[in-house]
Amino acid sequence: MKCGILDHLTECGVESEVLGSEASICCFGCTDENELPDQVADLTVVQMWHEIDLTAKTLRRLRSCRAIVRVGVGYDNVDCVSAGALGIPVVNVPDYGTNEVADHTFALLLALSRQLERLNEAVRSDLAKGWSHKSGGELFRLTGTVLGSVGMGRIGTAVALRAKAFGMKVAFYDPYLPDGYEKTYQMRRYQSLRGLVEDSDFLTIHAPLTEETEGMIGEDVLKYCKPGMTLINTARGKIVSGNAVYRLLADGRIRAYGADVLEKEPPDPACPLVKAFRDREPWLDGRVLLTPHAAFYTEESRREMRVKAAEQMLRAARGLPLRNCVNARFLERPRTPVFDMDYR
Repeated sequence: MKCGILDHLTECGVESEVLGSEASICCFGCTDENELPDQVADLTVVQMWHEIDLTAKTLRRLRSCRAIVRVGVGYDNVDCVSAGALGIPVVNVPDYGTNEVADHTFALLLALSRQLERLNEAVRSDLAKGWSHKSGGELFRLTGTVLGSVGMGRIGTAVALRAKAFGMKVAFYDPYLPDGYEKTYQMRRYQSLRGLVEDSDFLTIHAPLTEETEGMIGEDVLKYCKPGMTLINTARGKIVSGNAVYRLLADGRIRAYGADVLEKEPPDPACPLVKAFRDREPWLDGRVLLTPHAAFYTEESRREMRVKAAEQMLRAARGLPLRNCVNARFLERPRTPVFDMDYR
């Protein structure tokens, strides 16, 4: 059996370890679906990272494909509906970086609330004058504040547990979560996004990028935010409107913004928020913290991601039921069986 990694990787040592002698595997290293060679038609299983998009045109070429394995959590770079119509399950690796993203989320929150960057720079600039608690400006305790989470899946829950350890009150909005989940962890559940935004001191995003969530956190929602709110996004950049964040930072409605993802990556230098950040405009001092889509990463998480993706490839090659199918609701006569699980 033949398996193929379409993008990103140039070596497949980890994957070969998992597949053993049951299947051969090769790396194509493509960045565009139009670069894919004719041999993709013979692949039993296809693996893809984040550097290539698969549209219906290419999916129709995958005549022998039993499954598409998306190495990572997000799957917005594959046409799941078309894949489902062709009977091709699309599976992801949703849990490999749960702890890493939760840690990164809270690191952004702590850095902004404790003004770590400003304090560090004050000391660096002047050892004597900077050695003062006043260098960070006004600081407020976390205990008793409200952390609101848009989405309460694996990562949202992991962040919530960290917040509780800091004495924060946790609330969330997630219309797809079964009733009663909030009772398990003693959280407050909101039936509307607006209600959550109005009451949150810190708002963090933990939702997948879909047609429903794209642009969901825009000015029409953020205008209701609690004055002085801090916004954190470690999910997907296109969920949050950068222009809306810029305007609300400018008028003081939003106190601070921490993001590991942006609407366009690498960042667009013409974006008002990015430009102001890059130019170190004084009014943004200590209020914006950006990291380069690194929340998911540790050496351990990267290997775990590759191993779990390869295990999915092996299951597909053997014809065994697949876990974490993200297009189950669209599947027609699946080429490989899937477990009946929540597609999220």
